[in-house]
Amino acid sequence: MQLRLMYVIIAVLMALVVAAAGSFVTVMEGGRLTAALKTGAFTFAGALSLLIVIMGALGVVGS
Repeated sequence: MQLRLMYVIIAVLMALVVAAAGSFVTVMEGGRLTAALKTGAFTFAGALSLLIVIMGALGVVGS
């Protein structure tokens, strides 16, 4: 049980890193802060969904 929780926490942290990178790229391209936050939110949601699906396929999370 604790190992699964650790994998979920790692997935959330990886999604946060991807979201931060997406926001940084948006700002570096001359985007506004609101556009960076919007990009970060969409990137976080997409990355987290993808990671949970992959971990489910590998049997790490789920039943």
